Amino acid sequence: MKLFLKSAAKRKWSAAVAMAFLVACMDGANPPEGLCLSLSEEKDLGKKMLEMVKERMSLVEDVEILTYVQSIGKRVAQNVGTTPYHYQFFIINEPVPNAFAIPGGYIFIYRGLMELMGSEGELAGILCHELAHIQARHIHRRMEEGRLLNIASIAGALAGILIGMNAKSADMSNALSIGSMAGAAAMQLKYSRENEEEADQLGFRYLLSAGYPSGDMLRGMERLNQGRFVSNSRLPSYLSTHPALSERISYLAAMVDKEAKNTQRPPRKASVGDFSMMKAALVADYTEPQIASERLQASADAGETSGIYGLGRLYLRRGNLEEAVRLLQRAARMEPTSSLALSTLGAAYHKQGKYREARSALESALALNPSSAGVHLRLAAIFQEQGQNEAALEHLKEIEELGPTFPEIDYQLGLVLGRMNSLGPAHFHLGRFYESRSDWKNALFHYSKAKPLLMESMEKQHELERLIKDMEKKRNEAQWKQMRK
Repeated sequence: MKLFLKSAAKRKWSAAVAMAFLVACMDGANPPEGLCLSLSEEKDLGKKMLEMVKERMSLVEDVEILTYVQSIGKRVAQNVGTTPYHYQFFIINEPVPNAFAIPGGYIFIYRGLMELMGSEGELAGILCHELAHIQARHIHRRMEEGRLLNIASIAGALAGILIGMNAKSADMSNALSIGSMAGAAAMQLKYSRENEEEADQLGFRYLLSAGYPSGDMLRGMERLNQGRFVSNSRLPSYLSTHPALSERISYLAAMVDKEAKNTQRPPRKASVGDFSMMKAALVADYTEPQIASERLQASADAGETSGIYGLGRLYLRRGNLEEAVRLLQRAARMEPTSSLALSTLGAAYHKQGKYREARSALESALALNPSSAGVHLRLAAIFQEQGQNEAALEHLKEIEELGPTFPEIDYQLGLVLGRMNSLGPAHFHLGRFYESRSDWKNALFHYSKAKPLLMESMEKQHELERLIKDMEKKRNEAQWKQMRK
């Protein structure tokens, strides 16, 4: 599926990025003639593409919103059976109703698509469909069918997809000058009708196994079908890029009817979070403020807690702390079991400098959801500011494994460990933070400092040797590119 870029500026860097990506991939070893892309090569290609997307596209980085989507994805992925992939899920901060998967197990969903969904199950249905494309190795199969048998040709084809077919003609001409494979081969990689049907069937099975209602995938598709008629016509929607839309909705309806007669259907499971509150948080934090205000006010006027919560979060975004606290207090009273409402209220108190009230709200939120990464991170920040480094570290350790996904965790760990004179781990986490920001120079500095301080672990030594070598290469490439400008 294509990534749809909103502006001329983004189209300009698309061609440049595609060329850089093509060159980078050509540095790798090509498979022997006549052989398909191996699984390890597919994963390597996916990592390169992930790095490109992270560097060049705006991603939603709010810990609570993203961990919610990741929790849904993880729940679904646990039901696919044996898989060679470690699935990861990301949200692109664009109002486009779209989603896509890239080789290696990476799934991206656009903010605009999430805002169209009406329930957690509908969102899960979209993730199931994208996950099924990867699990069935559809891109790999399209590569084989198109006789794209080396990394360079695959890179060119995927670059063509990345550029997008909605670029202006002049931009497209520039993009196609990368090589003929960037256009023609990109079309070879488009999912076929058979691919889409298989992804729907597999995804439907995953959705049921994960405990979601059978009709959720169908309802999600129907919402997207309606949404494409009201979205910006320059930005093709998720379903308008797929073949046989009406046919797909029709056979999904038949699958739902058949499942309704199944007397041994998988048991339903509770949702992993409060979808309406999460969607309100997404609108409040990332939609254009005036549009967000109108939408959330309409919801609040209808008496919906999510609308009141969203308005409170929007005031927090705008810096109106007094009004934010008032609305968030109201939302927390209306929905006393909402960890999210209490967590955001704690954040508002923190910004007011009311540490006691902030800690009380956050500790109440943690009692409702002990695994909430956002609450742990906020409590750690408060304890750090109060000089209670041991308490801050305790909370950061609870979410340390999320550091590669949420760089702020690594940054805070680096600061706290440094203050506690645990310099080896401090430099390691700061290195990882700067690596996530593509700051190769500072990442190399901290990794190099960490290596002689972590001699007791051979595993960590090997990891740091690899990281230092990688950072040196990327720093040198960045310097070379800068010299050529």
